[in-house]
Amino acid sequence: MPRWFPRFHSRRTKQTAEKIRGLIRQLTEARVAEIAAGTAPDDLATKIMTTADPQTGKVFGTEDMIDQVAIFFLAGHETSASALGWALYMLAMYPDVQDRVAAEAMTLDDPLEFTAMGKLKFTRDVFRETLRLYPPVPMMVRENTCPETFRGRDVAKGAQIVLSPWHLQRHERIWDWPDEFDPDRWQGEAAKTSARDAFLPFSAGPRVCPGAGFAMVEGPLLLALLIQKFCFATVAGRVPVPVAHLTVRAKDGIWMDVSLRRSP
Repeated sequence: MPRWFPRFHSRRTKQTAEKIRGLIRQLTEARVAEIAAGTAPDDLATKIMTTADPQTGKVFGTEDMIDQVAIFFLAGHETSASALGWALYMLAMYPDVQDRVAAEAMTLDDPLEFTAMGKLKFTRDVFRETLRLYPPVPMMVRENTCPETFRGRDVAKGAQIVLSPWHLQRHERIWDWPDEFDPDRWQGEAAKTSARDAFLPFSAGPRVCPGAGFAMVEGPLLLALLIQKFCFATVAGRVPVPVAHLTVRAKDGIWMDVSLRRSP
């Protein structure tokens, strides 16, 4: 069949999805019981399940909550995996940058404390630069809430508008050397100005990703821990071609040679 022909999900995919939803159902039902007993922790899950819709006065039922958690589950691992994959490839492409990340990673204490992030300033810039070049979510759709005019075109209320971090974050009128991987740019004023205008890997405003802060801790930290233990190098003839699915992936995967890092 041609590639464009619609395909149904495989049996294995459906079974895996049902298993994931089954686990989420167990967690959701356990939290419902805790809320009823007054022993539920005051966290995001509890707030979602107990906050009433301002228009209907209803709260999420079990099935609604399963859908919400499934979205968080997907967004929390698929996007992180995409960003880390491209970050590791960038470090494989630029061994000198990888060495600088390794030097920072060697300063981390064992066991890790939250203050470890203060030691990973350059690693954070590496991760941020990766998000600029390879935003995990390359485009997003928003609904216009009032009539507007964009570049001489009328946009009606309720129109669907596509925002593209991929294009904005590589725009030559906004960024200096937009297609170059340069983590050091983030220490300059020009990049900070550009970031305020056109850095949207987590969206922005009321619809900003609720996990943005967590991602900017998780990403650099995992990146540092990986570089602390391993060396990553490119594979000859294997250049990943980015394609947009739900997230930005490589068409045939990201291939790298991985070896243990020698102690300094």
